[in-house]
Amino acid sequence: MFMTLTILPWYTGILLAFAEFFGMHHVVTRVLLNKSTYTDSVSQTPYFAGIISSSLIWVVYCWVTRLVQQTQSHSLAHFFFALSAGLCAYNFFRSITLDPGTCPKPSSDEELKSIIEDLASEGKLNGQTFCIQCMGRKPLRSKHCRVCDKCIARSDHHCPWVWNCVGSNNHRQFVLFVSTLVIGIVLFDYLAYAYFSALPIPDPTSYSASCPLPADLCAITSQDTFLVSVTAWATLQLSWTIVLLASQLWQIARQMTTLEVSNLGRYGFMGGRGGASLSGQMGHRHQRIATGSESTVAGVDSEDTALVGSDSGGAVHKHSGVCAGCGSGFLMNLLGFDRFTKGKAVDGLARAGKASNPFDLGIVGNCKDFWTAGKELGVEYEKLYDVPLEGFKEAKRRREREDDEDSGRKTTGRKGLFMGLVGRAGSSRGGYEPVNQA
Repeated sequence: MFMTLTILPWYTGILLAFAEFFGMHHVVTRVLLNKSTYTDSVSQTPYFAGIISSSLIWVVYCWVTRLVQQTQSHSLAHFFFALSAGLCAYNFFRSITLDPGTCPKPSSDEELKSIIEDLASEGKLNGQTFCIQCMGRKPLRSKHCRVCDKCIARSDHHCPWVWNCVGSNNHRQFVLFVSTLVIGIVLFDYLAYAYFSALPIPDPTSYSASCPLPADLCAITSQDTFLVSVTAWATLQLSWTIVLLASQLWQIARQMTTLEVSNLGRYGFMGGRGGASLSGQMGHRHQRIATGSESTVAGVDSEDTALVGSDSGGAVHKHSGVCAGCGSGFLMNLLGFDRFTKGKAVDGLARAGKASNPFDLGIVGNCKDFWTAGKELGVEYEKLYDVPLEGFKEAKRRREREDDEDSGRKTTGRKGLFMGLVGRAGSSRGGYEPVNQA
């Protein structure tokens, strides 16, 4: 498409470029993926991850072949762009390949039976504590992803751009990928501006008089249409990456995830106390309701409804409006905006700043916990089933005191052996031991 815009005049190049894009999309969705619609289940494939990969390749190609040679005086900008591009590609690859934090499953039928009996005896056997798809206990803040078909610890969202879920194990790489992507695009735009500023002003007769852009932009486009096209495409990505980055940083500071914010208006805070009442979000089942344009699906979060659709029957959806059926909902989901606009997600966004959060350690503590994947709280999100009654801070201090006492007893025991005395060494408690609230 970029070469089409370079070779042909603008009035035919733009139309043919759109036709090429539609043709490519048709071949991928209808022929290779064999889908019934152009937007059906495309998020379950590496389609959008391929778009990100090819965009990175074209941006780096333009930087190497054009910007490096013509803007040598901006060495610092080149250094930081190279660093950003390298970190962006690395963290993009890691976001795709890392396990997002798959929750453990029972290793035997006996263990599964024991889990079900324990939950039933405590009155906690429901969809919030037990996953019938994975047949295993669900940790707090986890969620079963219908796309990946597994439960993800501290689930944030399923991202089609990285063809993977974003969870406790790859959330850090995902945020670094988006951060370096934004920084890299800004630096690329700056170097492209410096490149065109250094070029001599062309003669007005060298470009088409029918160019709809201002005279300066028409002159720039006529000099290097390929670079202008790639720069415009890269700059377009800032429309969603900046919003995504800002929302991710805000959620990290609040010790919340995208899924928790979007579903706060429907379920209550997702990381609440296990075995609590309806207001504590346990044992609450939602029925599918169709009222106007808003609908919910039983047992399906707002993210799943957007990703896998809602074809379970029992209700008739009525679409109205200018963009009815044109894929506007798919576009919102693709850009990540649907999690803040779908259903009652707006209510959740408004309540997020005031909601009670047992995991909140303050801005600094929340950022540390995010970076250390739970070490600041002293938890393993894959095995976190209850909130300590005394809170995470006090529970962590208690475990540290017990570990110190156990270490002291071990040291005393070793000394006692040399003195002919019998020393009793305590056993160290490894990992997080949740407090049962039943």
